[in-house]
Amino acid sequence: MATRATLVGALLIALLIPAGGSAGSRTAPVNTREPVVSGTTIQGRLLTTSNGTWSGTTPLAFSYRWLRCDSTGGGPNGVTCSTISNAAGSSYRLRAADVRHRIRSRVTASNADGSSSANSNATGTIRSATAAGAPANTSPPTISGTPQQGQTLTANRGTWGGGQPQTYTYQWRRCDSVGGSCVNITSGGTGSTYVPTADDVGHTLRVRVTARNSVGARSSTSTPTGVVAKAGVPSGNTVNINDVNLPNRLVIDRLQFIPLFLRSRAPFTARFHVTDSQNHPVQGALVFVVGIPFGNTTTPPEQATGADGWVTFAIRPTFRLPLVARGSQPFFVRARKPSDRLIAGVSTRRLVNLSVRG
Repeated sequence: MATRATLVGALLIALLIPAGGSAGSRTAPVNTREPVVSGTTIQGRLLTTSNGTWSGTTPLAFSYRWLRCDSTGGGPNGVTCSTISNAAGSSYRLRAADVRHRIRSRVTASNADGSSSANSNATGTIRSATAAGAPANTSPPTISGTPQQGQTLTANRGTWGGGQPQTYTYQWRRCDSVGGSCVNITSGGTGSTYVPTADDVGHTLRVRVTARNSVGARSSTSTPTGVVAKAGVPSGNTVNINDVNLPNRLVIDRLQFIPLFLRSRAPFTARFHVTDSQNHPVQGALVFVVGIPFGNTTTPPEQATGADGWVTFAIRPTFRLPLVARGSQPFFVRARKPSDRLIAGVSTRRLVNLSVRG
């Protein structure tokens, strides 16, 4: 009987004790890595949440809620965030009410042994669809610098609205003399600065700026520069009159009378030196000189300056010129470009005096 009682007791104990290890293998879900929200933080765009990483007895089932938080992200782990109604999927399309807030997801994992929840990271601040749209140009690009071969031009990208951040690219364009019929410059023409080459001389230039953000891209083009001039000539070197263009001007910078004093009505020599306003002697400038009042001296024909910028006239006093002690004979002198009107364009005028010692 004792043996039978012992066997019955052992059987009862065996029935009360679970199979080895089964009590420790069934556990409720525990989050080991928080969910992550991804997507563009603009009103109307779709956010998606991952489940995160969980331990616990499988299989696990997941459910979702979305949380609207203040600018701090709802404090530690989103404790002050509010639940968004009608938002119970793994994705969420941002609403007008979300603008200027931050968003989190809450993922709940469940199994036969229980359930547990974990909040995601907080997104960046949600922007309105209008303020965060594609770039929009509000002030066109501009170009600064001298439009001359070898001189650096700089593009200012203008002013742009739309979502930030934005990136900008540049395309310089070679156009005709009035800014039309433009073509892209492929060599050296894709930076914010550009140095005109010989190919650009006689043309105008524009720059096209393209702004890009996460929503899209837009382009805007500057007004044209002035016509690109030839490379500048070093100061002191002679230039041809045809290369002198506004805002450059002619200057009568030196003169000589031979003899220095007029003592008789014998012919005398008058010489004039012409430069441009950049201190280059000018060859081919037409110079005209006439005595004042008219008739006091002969009036020689208009002549062109030579390679050194000088022009020489032979002038003879007439009987009308009084030869008096400490007198003077004024002259009107004009230098001009042949293709310009007499007193237009780059022309210059000067009054000079010849001393009379009769």
